[in-house]
Amino acid sequence: MAYEIGYKRPPKEGQFKKGKSGNPKGRPKGSQNFLTVLEKELAQTIVVTENGKKKTITRLQAMVKRIVAGALQGEQRPLLTLVEVLRRTGKLEEASPDNLLPDDYEAILASYVAKQKLD
Repeated sequence: MAYEIGYKRPPKEGQFKKGKSGNPKGRPKGSQNFLTVLEKELAQTIVVTENGKKKTITRLQAMVKRIVAGALQGEQRPLLTLVEVLRRTGKLEEASPDNLLPDDYEAILASYVAKQKLD
């Protein structure tokens, strides 16, 4: 039976040779992508002084501590960053409009409208 050329059956001379890469200028072996390099950098430890004591923590932990401290001091950017992280991870509940209004809001609104008509 002869080799048929067709869909998913390229000619033998067009196929990759054994031991030869199909992408010779591709990513070299051992090179790392951005996320791998970032994870390694954030996992490195540093020494910080906390409450007068030296403590060894990862760079990621130091970044989180700094964001939380900035948010607690009222700085807007760290606060927004922290809220966004909490929202994306599901740790922050979305407030529904029904929970924001008092139970008797219709009576309050009616009394306000009545006062406005009198004025």
